[in-house]
Amino acid sequence: MKKILLSFFLLIILVSCRKDPVMIKSGIETRVFGKLTDFHDEPISNLKIKVAEFKATNSGGLFMSVENLEFVDWIDSTYTNTDGRYDFVFKTTGNGNFYRLFFGERTKENEPQIIWDPFYVDITNGAHDMKYIGKEFEFNTINLVELYPCQVTLKVNNLETFPMTLSHSLTYFFNLKNIETNGTSIHTIYINKYNDQTLTVLRRKNGISQQALYKFPASNTEGITYQTITVEEADFKDVK
Repeated sequence: MKKILLSFFLLIILVSCRKDPVMIKSGIETRVFGKLTDFHDEPISNLKIKVAEFKATNSGGLFMSVENLEFVDWIDSTYTNTDGRYDFVFKTTGNGNFYRLFFGERTKENEPQIIWDPFYVDITNGAHDMKYIGKEFEFNTINLVELYPCQVTLKVNNLETFPMTLSHSLTYFFNLKNIETNGTSIHTIYINKYNDQTLTVLRRKNGISQQALYKFPASNTEGITYQTITVEEADFKDVK
């Protein structure tokens, strides 16, 4: 009798987990709009914003519920204007039931970084949520960090320990190339215009981790800036 009850109980759980997702019908228009600024209230212009459509499947038993998201497609996009504002209307396709608004794009190697860090917000709070779909969705923020390229010329003199790696708090690691030999090399880091910057050169010498820190002041400038740094043996300190 106990085995029968246990089997019946498990069957209920399995059946309750099998829920075919209901798609939102096609052609429903939703307006998304807002304003993006940095933490000094300066507008973020020319930032790409796009809407992603997903298929959300609610699978839950008697004790838990899990929502699985399957990406369907990018269905619309725009760019912020000079005031940092965006305003556009997207249409549902009938192939999804969950929508996200993405701000900025995670760049690939050798592509410029625009903000730190790209992010998204959910337009829908769950599968087939219709709170905003067919109406309006507003999102504003004052916390973005806009980035500008800084071309750093590194002059490495009379060092014997290689390779050396670079590190910068706002620059993706794949945009920072190792230094393999003495000589002059050019590297692009991405900085904000308000704060002092620190570029770190790292290496291991005789099994000991070392770093050299190079600081330069805030640029207070939009667009590309330039720095020249001479790397000497005496600059490196053991990392404790």
